[in-house]
Amino acid sequence: MQTRALDITARCAFVLFLVFAHLPVSLAESGHLVAATAISGAPAGAMAWRIRYDTTEHEGRPVQSTGVLVAPSGLAPSGGRKVVAWAHGTTGIAEPCAPSLGPRALASIPALEQMVRQGWTVVATDYPGLGTPGPHAYLVGEAAAHAVLDSVRAARQVEHANASTQFVVWGLSQGAHAALFTGQEAHGYAPGLQLLGVAAAAPPTDLIMNLGDSSSPMVRTILTAFAVDSWSKVYHADTGTIAKPTARRLLHRLASTCGSEDPALRTKIQVARLRRQITDVDLTAIEPWRSLLVTNSAGGGPAGAPLFVAQGTDDAVVSADVTKRFVVNACGRGEQIRFVSILNGIHRTTATASAEETLRWMAGRFAGQPSPNDCPIR
Repeated sequence: MQTRALDITARCAFVLFLVFAHLPVSLAESGHLVAATAISGAPAGAMAWRIRYDTTEHEGRPVQSTGVLVAPSGLAPSGGRKVVAWAHGTTGIAEPCAPSLGPRALASIPALEQMVRQGWTVVATDYPGLGTPGPHAYLVGEAAAHAVLDSVRAARQVEHANASTQFVVWGLSQGAHAALFTGQEAHGYAPGLQLLGVAAAAPPTDLIMNLGDSSSPMVRTILTAFAVDSWSKVYHADTGTIAKPTARRLLHRLASTCGSEDPALRTKIQVARLRRQITDVDLTAIEPWRSLLVTNSAGGGPAGAPLFVAQGTDDAVVSADVTKRFVVNACGRGEQIRFVSILNGIHRTTATASAEETLRWMAGRFAGQPSPNDCPIR
């Protein structure tokens, strides 16, 4: 009888956990840790968790996000461990496309072992809509920034992570865009955290120029499909202004796949079909799409912290000229910028190719050293 009662109690507790894990975020504080589950695959001398936490989207409505957290397993310094918030590049906009759901969740974070050896805690958000019910706010700057900032808040609630309030954010591509907006949003959204630096590898900055300057028609089609499908849900923008019903069905089908700038053959066939349907579509010239591109372009406010920007000269996704123009303009605003140009560098390897330099720069920020400044940049 006692065993049966304990079994019923355990089942009730499990049901209650499921219920409370899915309560609306409005019942909890933004950045609240909902769950942390230990996972395998951490580097030697480290522990790892998959986390779920509360955050807010661009208009402040409550949502949840998942991610991964990695921390050294040894004793932490008295003030806690410095934190690196990693923001991943494009993996898709459908719920199953979350990096934390894949077998390479930890391997996809560049220089993870080196960061753990430095004694840093690393947290990597999936962003809302990836790993949680959608929509995923693709290249929506404020929503991405909130997800990054709340991942740091959530990390601080995992006891063995020993995360401090001091952090830097580092991202690639879509994640670099998120990193730049994190800098712009940090002071107002998360005043309890101390952002010490923003590292952006191959950042899409001026979205109008980036879409126009992409040297790969396939990449431009994929990014257009992701942005249009996402923004039609996030902003309720009418896709009828840019595509006929057949093209809209193709667009939605493509947006439902997981991938990046190196799609599988099946996706390439879908891209080719969609390209034929939207050959003359230019989002930069059609409202409300143009205004949304402007709203979600980085550089509209103070950087919030010293910047590190890395860009490959042969990037077919993010134009090197557009990135350099962003850096020059930021210099003109008085920002402190370390700019690394990677000769013959391509898009997907920008973060790994610049990782050694990035880690040195982050270590300097954590140590309180003066930030190197390459301005003026010509």
